[in-house]
Amino acid sequence: MSGNVRLLPCLAVAAVSLAGVLAAAPATANPSASVVLRNGPLAPGSSGSDVPASAAVTIDKWADHTVYRPTELSTTRHPVVIWGNGTGVGPGYYEQWLLEHWAAAGFVVVAANTTMANSGAEMLAGGRELLRRNDQSDSVYYGKIATDAVAAAGHSQGGAGAINAGADDMVRTVLALQPGPLAVPGDILGPTLFLAGAADRIVDADRIVKPLFDKADQVPAIFAELGGAGHLEGRKYVDVMTDWLRYQLLDDAAARARFVGATCGLCTDAAWTRVEHNEKAAALG
Repeated sequence: MSGNVRLLPCLAVAAVSLAGVLAAAPATANPSASVVLRNGPLAPGSSGSDVPASAAVTIDKWADHTVYRPTELSTTRHPVVIWGNGTGVGPGYYEQWLLEHWAAAGFVVVAANTTMANSGAEMLAGGRELLRRNDQSDSVYYGKIATDAVAAAGHSQGGAGAINAGADDMVRTVLALQPGPLAVPGDILGPTLFLAGAADRIVDADRIVKPLFDKADQVPAIFAELGGAGHLEGRKYVDVMTDWLRYQLLDDAAARARFVGATCGLCTDAAWTRVEHNEKAAALG
């Protein structure tokens, strides 16, 4: 499926009811099919992301994944985000307001082309394929990837997929935006941010997201609920999600301050109606 197609979130309630109905099979490795160039992200930059408006983004089309990356891959190795989509939509739904934004900020984003990402298998397959290309001398990615800086991120069913992918030792951190219920947070290996919406009637903060957070007590975990946010308002979370990636994958001190300590940026921001740290996350402050 082309990343240029904007898909509508059909039957959004399926984000919960269909999550995990199909067990995803690992994607197969495929050569790039095409390359699309953009002039830069449409989402606004934030105080923590430092995204230049003119940053050039390249979209590489693989058969099973769509890759968003800086057009100019620098000599500094780039951190990675493996991405899982919500139920029934592909990467195109998130493309310009999120995935291109992250690419312009210096991340290489590998989005699974599946519309059923709950297992996390396709996400992990994309990450492994990128790491394989990092080792190939004839690849554009050769020596350009920070193999020890991989995040699993996703929305809705893809958020559950990110949690499930977080059980793999390739994944350093997890970013779960309004994650669906069919996930095993007790198996996550790295720090995790659980994001919920106070007005989300599809993935309820109290019935679904908060219980997932409560079960992730083996790792530093943070639960944050955005006031007034419904299920299809992901644009409202872009700055916070970008800062989480910068904190976890780039050790960015300014981004870290948004999450760590009793007076963290989220903790003192009235837009966020609830922010909770588990014991391991609280100890970081």
